[in-house]
Amino acid sequence: MTSVSSFLTFALCLLPFALPPVQAPRADTSTAAVVDAASTYVKAYQDQLTFVLADESYTQQIRTQVPADASMPRSRNLKSEIAFMFADRTWMAIRDVMQVDGKPVDRRPDLRADLQLLPAQQVAGKFKSYNSRFNLGHVIRNFNEPTLSLLVLDPGYRESFKFERKGVERSSGMTLVTLAFSQIKPPWLIYDLNLNPVFSHGELVVEAGTGRVRRAVLRAKISSVQMEFTTVYAPETRLGIWVPTLFREHYEEGVAAGNSRTQMLTASGQVEEIFCEARYANFRRFETTARIK
Repeated sequence: MTSVSSFLTFALCLLPFALPPVQAPRADTSTAAVVDAASTYVKAYQDQLTFVLADESYTQQIRTQVPADASMPRSRNLKSEIAFMFADRTWMAIRDVMQVDGKPVDRRPDLRADLQLLPAQQVAGKFKSYNSRFNLGHVIRNFNEPTLSLLVLDPGYRESFKFERKGVERSSGMTLVTLAFSQIKPPWLIYDLNLNPVFSHGELVVEAGTGRVRRAVLRAKISSVQMEFTTVYAPETRLGIWVPTLFREHYEEGVAAGNSRTQMLTASGQVEEIFCEARYANFRRFETTARIK
C-alpha cells in the first residue's frame, strides 16, 4: 500500500514549477543620471520635432485689468496651423493664424512657402510680429514657445543651470523624476526688450532611464511681469514620438504673489492677469525637400 506521504510527494512533483520573476534593474534616479539622460533625449528630439505641423486651438483670457480697457475683448480664441522646429540653436513655434473668434483671417502669410524659401531667422521674425497683433492685454510677449523650456537641457545652456532632484514616483510602470532647475550664469535663456538678462527657473518631470520629458514648467519675471509656462507632452502614435499637446501661459503684472489681485505695485498703476491655453492635435510631418537655411 502506498503511504499518504509518498502520494503527497508524487503529487507535488506534478505541480508546475516556476522560478520567481526576474526584476529588471531600476533606472538610476540620481540627479546627474537623469539630467544626462534627459539631455541625450532632447538632443535627438530637436531633430524629431523639426518640420512637424499641428492644429492649434489657442484661448486667451484677461482675468484682471486695472484700469480696464473697455475697447479690448476679455477673451479671444485663435485657430492656427503651427509648425514646430529647432533651428539656429533655438526652438520656434511658427503659427499661421486662420481664424480669430471663428472669423477667417485675411492677408495671411504663406507658412508653407516661407518654410521652404526663407532663412529660419526671417521666418521666426516674420511670424512673431504677425502673431503678436492678436494678443490680448498690455503685457508684451513674443517668446511664448511651448518647447522653450527644453533649452535648459541643450548643451548650449545646460551648464548655465543648477539642477536638483525634488521627487521620485512610479506611474504606469515608469519611474518619473521631478527636477528643479534655476539659472545661475550666462548664457541667459531669456532677455528683456532692452537685452537685459532675465533669471529663469522651474521644474521638469523626466522618465528615469529614457530621459523623456513628460512635463515642463518655466518661470521668469521681467520688470513687474511674472510669467509661468507649462507644457504637457503625450505620445503621438503616427509619428512615433511624444509631442506637446497642452501649453498654458500665465502672466501677472503688478501683482505680488499671495496678495490681492488689485494691489498695484507698478509706478504706472497697471495691474493685469492673463491666462492662455493652447491645445494641439492632428500632428503630421511637413514634407519638403528644402532645408531651413
